[in-house]
This record gives sequence, C-alpha cells and structure tokens, in this order.
Amino acid sequence: VIMATAGLWRVPLLGRALAREGHIPVHRGDPRALQAIDLAQKALEQGRHILIYAEGGLPDRKDATEAAPGTFRRGLARLAHRAGAPVIPVGQAGARRVTSGSAMKQLAGLATAPLRRPRLHLHVGLPLLLDGDGQAATAQARLAVTAAWKTAATQLGEPVARAV
Repeated sequence: VIMATAGLWRVPLLGRALAREGHIPVHRGDPRALQAIDLAQKALEQGRHILIYAEGGLPDRKDATEAAPGTFRRGLARLAHRAGAPVIPVGQAGARRVTSGSAMKQLAGLATAPLRRPRLHLHVGLPLLLDGDGQAATAQARLAVTAAWKTAATQLGEPVARAV
C-alpha cells in the first residue's frame, strides 16, 4: 500500500488505479491527513505493507544528482508506534538518471530509459523498532533511511558527502 499525496487521485486513470488497489491518499496540510494514519494502521493490521516517503513528498530537484533524504515528518513514527510495526529502511539511488530536468526532459527521459538502461540501486536495511512516536523516533528513522540511501548511492558510485 502506497501513501501518496491526495492530488494523485485526481489524475484520471492513475486516481482510479490507486483507489482500486487500496492505496492511501494523504491530504497534506489538512486535518484529514490524520485519517491516512488510521487507514494505514488498518492495512498493517490486515498484514499489508505500507510504503511511505516520510519527507511528505518527493524532492523538488531539477538536476540529476543524488541527495540524502530530507527532513522527515512525524507520520511514519506515529504509524509505527500505534501499530507496533517495525520500520524497514529503504534507500534508493539512480532514479534521477531516469527523469530529471523540466517536464519535457522528464518525459523524454522516461521514454528513452529502456534504450539508455540507466542503473538504479535499492538497498533494504534491517527492520527497526522505533522508540516512541516523537521527534527522537522520527530522527531515528531518518538516520536508518539515510544509511540505506548512502549504501545505495555508493553502489552506483555516487558521491554521498552531502548526506546529513
């Protein structure tokens, strides 16, 4: 189950597919955002897995360089604490090699990716039980995801000096 910005549910075909598969819309900056945590907890109780970009979205970058995870929001820690679920830190690197730049460049990058075959790397870390649901637990999760990202970026030969 993917938690994603509610705006994606307004995209004609994508929105229908997201709803059909039971993904969870997050109404950022709105009291309804807390409903997403309730829905995610129910999904976990049903034995499903949840994919969360704990920064609250994807980074808004136009270049093709890798960057460490940004500041995490507290939703991940709240959900893990309420559900008693571990966090599986995942680091990804290389996605910017597929799409980066303006909207037209991103579309062109996506269309030519099968020919260019850009290298991507995903690193899955060890399960982590967070200590509570506050700022310290959020920082604990971010450190684990950043370590997974560093491993993924290193596997691609990307510099990781900017990682915080």
